[in-house]
Amino acid sequence: MFAAASGGIPLDKYHTFGLAVRTQALILPAREDEVPEAAQKAAYILGEGSNILPLGDLPPVLSTRYLRGYAVLEATSDLVRVEVAAGENWDGWVRFCITQGWYGLENLAAIPGSVGAAVVQNIGAYGVEVAPWVESIYGWNKRLQAWQRLPAEACSLGYRSSVFQMPAWQDQFVITRVVLRLKRRYEPVLTYPDVVRRKHPRLLYDPLYLYETIRAIRAEKLPAEGSAGSFFKNPILKEPELADLQKKAPDIPFHPLPDGRYKVPAAWLIDKAGLKGYRLGGAQVHPRQPLVLVNLGNATPQDLWALAQHVQKTVAERWGIHLEPEVRVLAPVPTLEP
Repeated sequence: MFAAASGGIPLDKYHTFGLAVRTQALILPAREDEVPEAAQKAAYILGEGSNILPLGDLPPVLSTRYLRGYAVLEATSDLVRVEVAAGENWDGWVRFCITQGWYGLENLAAIPGSVGAAVVQNIGAYGVEVAPWVESIYGWNKRLQAWQRLPAEACSLGYRSSVFQMPAWQDQFVITRVVLRLKRRYEPVLTYPDVVRRKHPRLLYDPLYLYETIRAIRAEKLPAEGSAGSFFKNPILKEPELADLQKKAPDIPFHPLPDGRYKVPAAWLIDKAGLKGYRLGGAQVHPRQPLVLVNLGNATPQDLWALAQHVQKTVAERWGIHLEPEVRVLAPVPTLEP
């Protein structure tokens, strides 16, 4: 469960950027009853490390990736309530649900990371978010020194955000289980442009085909490794802000939201600012999907962070829009001894 060494533990296999950083200790509980003791030793709490940028060697890290399993709590002709361990791989879980006849998550295929991390970030893609399917969260509260079950309503699940990203909760609550309420009837969401363009009739009745279609779309745009997926959030603008942006970019795509605001694609802003394929040291703005920053194999944390800041600065100067990182930036400790 616990590994430590004077020179630190390599962390390149425990986060998707694959950077050559280390941690003072790597804590890997495999059972829920190991979590309370493990949590007290950890400064950072991760899943599969698919949404982090470590800026150097880290203090002790806990990963929940080995907490596995599930239990069906209720099953009717209309729905299933299932409790799944936080360490289950998200994409594997989505595929498993389809094989069981549990539907709703198909559009979230191929998103890297674990089930627990999916809730922390309230992942979303191709017209679907995880939030509507979450019933409750269970885990260890370090501050209270107690197990706690939180209903979804208490988790502040918003656009790529949750209560677990807030200062009072971040790295203070270890999610170990998530209860999901899924449908027993396949009701596909086929409104997203990339999906609409496929126009295949099987999408209407074959959930596995939709899952594979989403995987194919993502594979066309995203690198196989060396990234954390989308680095920036899509900006959410009020109507006057959108109007100002349209003066500079009349053809900017936008999506109206229920609250009267508008979401605009960060990838478009980055692309039209001339940054697609831009390189800095060993880091690059992905040439096919400019929302993604990539470690080309020899990037340092400083390369990636400098590139992210350059993208922010360029987009702000060109469009007057501040891009907020979706990836969590982790502060390092002083350099570990070799």
